[in-house]
Amino acid sequence: MKRKKTACGFVLVREQDGAIEYLLLTNRERQEPGLPKGHAEKDEPELETALRETEEETGLTDLEVADRFRRELIYPATRKGQTYEKTVVYFLARLGSGEVRLSKEHSEYEWAPLERALYALPFPNLRNVVREAALWLKDRALFELEPWDEADAENWIAAQVGVTDHLLGHLRGGARLARVFARELEKVGVDVNVEATAAGTMLHDAGRALGAHDDHPRAGLLALRRTPLAPYAFACVSHFTKGASVDELVETGVDRAMLDEVGALVDLERMTWEERCAALADACMRGTEVVSPAVRFADLRRRYDHAQVIDLQALYTERARKELEAALGQDPLQLIGLGPR
Repeated sequence: MKRKKTACGFVLVREQDGAIEYLLLTNRERQEPGLPKGHAEKDEPELETALRETEEETGLTDLEVADRFRRELIYPATRKGQTYEKTVVYFLARLGSGEVRLSKEHSEYEWAPLERALYALPFPNLRNVVREAALWLKDRALFELEPWDEADAENWIAAQVGVTDHLLGHLRGGARLARVFARELEKVGVDVNVEATAAGTMLHDAGRALGAHDDHPRAGLLALRRTPLAPYAFACVSHFTKGASVDELVETGVDRAMLDEVGALVDLERMTWEERCAALADACMRGTEVVSPAVRFADLRRRYDHAQVIDLQALYTERARKELEAALGQDPLQLIGLGPR
């Protein structure tokens, strides 16, 4: 099996009525659903191949390509009696605009929700690519497919070797506050998963529970991605970044290699309502004590020599607070007894 071929394509998604849908194309010859992809031309860069083939197969060109998401499949393939090694590289993109216009290669297409997409795709490795994309996107459909709750999250944390009673108290307090924020958002019609918010907040210091204090956002995310709690690992990173951009974080001294590594696993900048609640809740917990974000960040400045990062966290915490306030019609801090500004 000496011959090798490379193909590139996309996990292509759109948002419809607040839900993420995945584009499936049915191959005319084999009648199998798959993703847009095609073979690279000589010396053609991978992303250019994916864009060209997607346009040829679907007519779609207005795509927002996700930073850092790249998944590679390598497997033996047979065509016309010859077996060869095939590599398929998948990127991830959101559709901006446009309607699908199929080429002759495909007989039909479908914009499918996550559960349907995972059911329809015929190969486990391809289903895994779509699940990885869903995790990167923080697709809320994962909470329905893998419905773990705050108690499950606490049981996992409590079993880790580096956990302490103080840390458990901090996490329980944060989960309680995040649940309050999420419940109030739900009451006013915001599409937020209350239980997932609480579970994610309970897990936000998973890295510390593992004993990795200096690198706890990355350590927690990587550990949880290997467990059934993977969809709830979002807060491991977002409680630290608060939604700040990678460039802003790097300017404050945060390691770009770390951000690139976790950024390949999860969208660092597009904050969900679950994340906003978790990020604000963490900013209201000084140890096991509920305090205002101003008090919390003042305490962090006293204890850590990372003033620029802390200032950036404070800035984005205030942004999340204002976003919740706009949705709720009141300062969310009032809901947890911290009173007016």
